[in-house]
Amino acid sequence: MSEQRSLIVGFDLCEQDSQICCYNPKTLEPESICATSDKTKYLIPTALGVKQRTKEWVYGEESFYCQESGAGVLIDRLITKVINQEDTDIYGVPFSPVALLEKYLRKCLQLLKIYYPLNSIQKIVVTVKEPSETLKDGIYKALNSMGIGKDRAFVQSHSQSYQYYALYQNKELWMNDVGLFDFDENGLLYQQLLIERKSLPYLVDMEEKNYRDILNNQVAADITDKEKLEYLFRNLANQALHKQIVSTIYITGKGFEGNWADKVLKELCIGRRVFKGQNLYVKGACFAAKELSGEHKLDNILLLGDDMISSTFYLLGYYDTKQAEAVLAKAGTLWCEVEEKMDLILDDLHEITIYRKDILKHETIPYTISLDGLPNRPNKTTRVEVRIKFLSKNTAVISIKDKGFGSLYPSTNRIWEKEIVY
Repeated sequence: MSEQRSLIVGFDLCEQDSQICCYNPKTLEPESICATSDKTKYLIPTALGVKQRTKEWVYGEESFYCQESGAGVLIDRLITKVINQEDTDIYGVPFSPVALLEKYLRKCLQLLKIYYPLNSIQKIVVTVKEPSETLKDGIYKALNSMGIGKDRAFVQSHSQSYQYYALYQNKELWMNDVGLFDFDENGLLYQQLLIERKSLPYLVDMEEKNYRDILNNQVAADITDKEKLEYLFRNLANQALHKQIVSTIYITGKGFEGNWADKVLKELCIGRRVFKGQNLYVKGACFAAKELSGEHKLDNILLLGDDMISSTFYLLGYYDTKQAEAVLAKAGTLWCEVEEKMDLILDDLHEITIYRKDILKHETIPYTISLDGLPNRPNKTTRVEVRIKFLSKNTAVISIKDKGFGSLYPSTNRIWEKEIVY
């Protein structure tokens, strides 16, 4: 029996521990995928091991046992190895960081077969704390080695996964703004979703307050009095929420393990809903995979953020005798993911106008690019390629290339370029 490609998967890839979840069509919720029969243990150590005698590869908890028992070697820091492009020698054999990551991802994703033996992955979103280009490229290459191409995979930040998680909840939980306190290995970070509902689509931006220098693992370890630690967090939370209208607060990160912050969390519940857990990002990644697979639940919401463009770029043309907008880049898209191109037939034109629709300022600005030096050809016998890419979230580069018109009017390969900074 052939496999049905239907699984919607979220994968939270972290340096110490990772998590997997899969969308359950019966409960309509992401379901944690565990490496053991204990369903409360959904964290999978991000590590590999190789047994010396058999050269067998193991992963997760077994990797540490392999080292501690003297049966083999431990390979950890998988994300750092990818970022630093650091090879690893294992019993005299060199392994690239992408090869190691592929082995780890393959081992983890095989767990899906325990839950869904007749199904394979339709869409997977891998979420990481800070997706540098090197790390994203490594993840895509590792997944591609497993037969999962970019058409079925996406890599995004924890911040983006937080947005998807919050907005996939019942609307009453995001009637106003939404806050998140994350106390990870780097310290305390507060992120607030700012939701603008004056018009459709709703605009969702993010504001960040970094308290890592004030409250981190070292500071928490040095404070032996739990009440002093509680006092510090209370002050930071009150500072973050001062004069803010917040419906819901999420609490995540290993720094919140135990009950030391429970009294403060009860205080935060006054007039708000508060949720605490360690699987917010992986579930957010799963919801993102659901959206990217065609759910369209967030069609009336435009997600903005530090790495997302706030303008839509388009040009006007004619299709089937009617004027239409041809979108080059859509607001709410990651700037580093934009590289769109399209071909146009010029109709008595020697210039092209690109329009930028600023979603935040509600204004449209035209940018005209003159095609100086374009050969004189009969009307509608010049084809050009229009391409857009971004150097940052506020800097777009438009390039136009003369492609001629077949063998009748060969291309000059001339290129006109314009940088748009806004």
